[in-house]
Amino acid sequence: MTDKKAAGNKTADKTTTDTPDDNNPIARRNFLLGAGTAVAAGLAPAAPAQAQAPAAAASGLGVNLPLVARLIGAGPTLYISTVDVSNNTATAAQVDFYFNGVNLRTSVPVAVTGSISSAGALVAQGAGGTMRARSNAHFDDFIDSLVQAGMLPSSIKDDGFIGSTLFVFNGLGSSGQGSATVRFYNALAGGTVGQSLKGRELTASEPQSLVATVRDSRGKANTPQLYANIFINNMGVTANGVGTAGSVNVHVQAYANSTGQPVGTPLDTPIGAGQTVGISDVLASLKVPAGEDTVLVYVTVTSGTAAISGVFAQVDVTTRDGTTTDMSRADF
Repeated sequence: MTDKKAAGNKTADKTTTDTPDDNNPIARRNFLLGAGTAVAAGLAPAAPAQAQAPAAAASGLGVNLPLVARLIGAGPTLYISTVDVSNNTATAAQVDFYFNGVNLRTSVPVAVTGSISSAGALVAQGAGGTMRARSNAHFDDFIDSLVQAGMLPSSIKDDGFIGSTLFVFNGLGSSGQGSATVRFYNALAGGTVGQSLKGRELTASEPQSLVATVRDSRGKANTPQLYANIFINNMGVTANGVGTAGSVNVHVQAYANSTGQPVGTPLDTPIGAGQTVGISDVLASLKVPAGEDTVLVYVTVTSGTAAISGVFAQVDVTTRDGTTTDMSRADF
C-alpha cells in the first residue's frame, strides 16, 4: 500500500544543474520538503534541441508513479498506461510533472518536464493555467499524450518505454490533496484486462530496502498459472529528503520460503534517478531452483543516496493479466 503520511510543503530551489548520469546529461531540480529538507526530481528536455519554458516550478505535495510504461510483453502483448491526475482541493493549483525513463529499443534515457493545464492537457512547465479545483486530468495512453503534445517523438510508441512520473501539486502539503493513478492494460477478447497502481506521496522518510513475496505456480495442478515480474524505481529523492539524489546500485536477492536462507543467484544493477528497471520472470532470472516455488525477494541499495520504490506483478500465463502490488519497505 502507498504511504499515507503527508509530504509537507516544498519550496522550489530555482537553480538547475546538469550532471552526468550514465554518460547522458540529466538535469536535476531541487525541492524543499518540510523544514529545510531537499528532495530532488530528475528532469531534462526530451531532445537536446527542444527548449524548456523558463517558468517557476511547482512546490508542494509530491506524488510518484513508480511505473509508467508502453511496452511489448510476453505473447507478444502490448501494455499501455492510462494515467489519472486529480486536484482534490477547492483551490486551483499548478501541477508539474517530471517524466523519466528509458527508450527500450535504443536504451537512451528519456526525461521531460511540464505541467497540466486548466484544460487537462500536457503543456510546458507553468503554461496553460492552473489545474482546476476538484478536477481530474485523464490520459488514455500517457506516452501517446506526450507525443501528441510534442514532448516526445512518435517513434517511442514503437520503441517502447519504461519509467516513472512524479507529479508536484503547488502549494498543497496535506495527504490526499492531490493524487495520481496509473492503469496498465492490454487487449483481450474484444475488451481489455488491466491492473492499477496508486501514486505514492513523498515523505522525508523513504526506504532504500524493499521486500516482496513472489510465487511461480506454472506446472502446478488446479491453480492459476502465474509467474512474477518486479519493477524497481529510483525515486529521484534521497531517503531522508536531504541533498540531491543521483544513480543507485541495487542488490536483488531471493530467500527460500522453505528455509529462510538465500537461494539462487543474486542480481546487481544500476538505476538512474527517476528511472525504473524491470526484472522479468523473477524466479528464473534469479536462478531459483525448481523446487522453490515461493520466495521473498529483497532489493537493497548498495551505493547511492536515492530512495527506491518497487512493484511486483503476478502475471497469468494465459490472459497476460498481472495483479500488481507495491513492494513493502524493508529498512527495519
